[in-house]
Amino acid sequence: MRKYLAEFLGTLLFMLFAGASIIYLTAFNFAQIFDIMLTFGLALMTSMFIWGPWANGGHFNPAVSIGAAITGQITWKTCLGYTVAQLLGGITGLGFTIAGINGLSNIQKSASQNISTTQILSSLHPTSSDLLAPYTFGVELVLTFFLVLVILLAIQEHPRLSPVIAGTFLTLTMFTAFPLSGGALNPVRVIASIFYTSNQAGSFIWIYLAAQLLAAVLAGGVLRIFYRPTQA
Repeated sequence: MRKYLAEFLGTLLFMLFAGASIIYLTAFNFAQIFDIMLTFGLALMTSMFIWGPWANGGHFNPAVSIGAAITGQITWKTCLGYTVAQLLGGITGLGFTIAGINGLSNIQKSASQNISTTQILSSLHPTSSDLLAPYTFGVELVLTFFLVLVILLAIQEHPRLSPVIAGTFLTLTMFTAFPLSGGALNPVRVIASIFYTSNQAGSFIWIYLAAQLLAAVLAGGVLRIFYRPTQA
């Protein structure tokens, strides 16, 4: 039970800060892409340092957990528990962010900066189009694949440094992915956004989920070549 709580709290913390950075950039124009890069990387690094020792290094991403189950780092039962905990944590963390920012924006409304709840919510989910769908799928597939690969290798081979390695690599992938596809790279970010935006989320969310899940399977398959760890 403790490891599931650790995944819940770690994902909550990650989405709390990651969601805020996206809203600041896309709804308020308070941030730049470099701020999002660093926020995502530092949020993951912090979550892994704090909660990782209780949760197989700290995944906070269903794609990472699926890859870990395929390689044998964790059992499929643990993977399912982690995924549920991650989804609940992500939805809760993003909810705290939305409530806090929306409340503050209502208090501090001005003629020059009048941000509605709809604008805040619409800034959360990545978007695509019929023309860009194959391109978006490819970007999310390739970068999620390498993200899962690096995180799982870091946890297995360099456990003490894995938070730094994972956080640094997420910073690099966000720098590349955010301008191209919105840099979802995590089913939790997509599903948590859908939970709050509902019909605003658009009809292309499946592209992100399909690419991320396929990337997890491919990364897990590649990692099986390198090692056969003991299940936990």
